[in-house]
Amino acid sequence: MRKITLLLSLFSVLAINAQLITITETYQIPQNGDTIHYQKANTFGFDKDGVGAVTDKLWDFHALMNDGNEDIQFWWTAPIGLAGADSFPTANIARGGTTENGYFFYNNSTTELNRIGWYGDATNFGIYRNSFATEFKFPFTAGDNNSVSYSGRYAPFNLGEDSVTIELGNISLQADMQGTLILPTGEFHNVLRIHDVESFHLKAYIAGTPATDNLIEDDYYYWFVDTIFQPILIYGTTAIDGSEQAEVLRYQPIDVPTNVLENTLNDKIKIYPNPSNGIFEIQGENINSVKIIDIKGEQIKTEIKNFKKIDLTEMEKGIYFAKIYTNNGIVIRKIVLE
Repeated sequence: MRKITLLLSLFSVLAINAQLITITETYQIPQNGDTIHYQKANTFGFDKDGVGAVTDKLWDFHALMNDGNEDIQFWWTAPIGLAGADSFPTANIARGGTTENGYFFYNNSTTELNRIGWYGDATNFGIYRNSFATEFKFPFTAGDNNSVSYSGRYAPFNLGEDSVTIELGNISLQADMQGTLILPTGEFHNVLRIHDVESFHLKAYIAGTPATDNLIEDDYYYWFVDTIFQPILIYGTTAIDGSEQAEVLRYQPIDVPTNVLENTLNDKIKIYPNPSNGIFEIQGENINSVKIIDIKGEQIKTEIKNFKKIDLTEMEKGIYFAKIYTNNGIVIRKIVLE
């Protein structure tokens, strides 16, 4: 508690000369059909804390080395019809991924990512009881902290005297730093780092007496940009009974200049309909050109001046970004092709 109090006091003092960054729910709550890509990176020489004051950090990872060409994907889908979905009747969305076995199930609100359990297979799934494991709650501002507790059972073991339970689950979030992040794909301003510490005990009971007690601890850091879907950079470790497992370091390989994005400018640029079957109309003033970028950060189409439409009818369904150049700066808009 003392550490959190000191952190908030430090932010209060430094905030006199610095505007605190807020990450809103606008781009962060996943919807059915959303997909995100990450590039796995080598942790050699990686310094998660960067340099400078906590309100004006510089994380310079421009020389970050890719760890192979692995394309790590996560996707969100409706839970209906998924294996194990019957165990999570309140779920409104599920998350799968190339690094995950099965799905994590969520009961999300318009501002919260509420995990309610996971299903790997018939012998490996967990169900939380009476509470959510809230992974993120928005809006989140530099200096904020949030903590939630949860418990549950590790199925398919029974609930009686012979059982396996999830106990003393806790997620603690602190928005502890803000600043500029440089990745191999470009420079991102107005970045907020959130430190996420999650732990729980996995206890096995025989005849009502604890036979084993394993402590699982996740220590992760997430770098957010308000206008980019989900964390742009992730670093963390998992420990089991104090024994650290392999490190995780991955980033979104997208090149979007968020440093010149202003809310007032963003409000004046509209793209509709969105989602669309391929034809998007652009409305706004003083627009010079538009570039279309796919989810991997690769430019796929350029519209130069005097345009009224973006035609993506020949592209595959999915998420794209429109990089809109105006006289006053650049706006990045997410567009969905159905």
